[in-house]
Amino acid sequence: MKTVVATLGIALFALVGLVTPAHAASTPAYACIIVNLSDNGTLEGLHCRPAESAPATGPITGPFAVWSPFQLTRIIVCTSGYANTPAGITGSGCHRIF
Repeated sequence: MKTVVATLGIALFALVGLVTPAHAASTPAYACIIVNLSDNGTLEGLHCRPAESAPATGPITGPFAVWSPFQLTRIIVCTSGYANTPAGITGSGCHRIF
């Protein structure tokens, strides 16, 4: 089971790379235990870990991706937000891409 979850996690991070703009080296991303996306495009992620040059604390000023290894059908991209890892992150302008 751990191998399946790890393989799916690697595949999801690979998909995050697909949303990377051509001019950017990589898209900042966060892996969170719980991800809540509201109908108005706001996001709350709990128990998060930054990856791909994502800031651990403070404002997130550009597009970033969020996913949960426990909610495998969720990959969300947001336009801006605020990080306070490992406690959580918030995002705005968010939409589900997977």
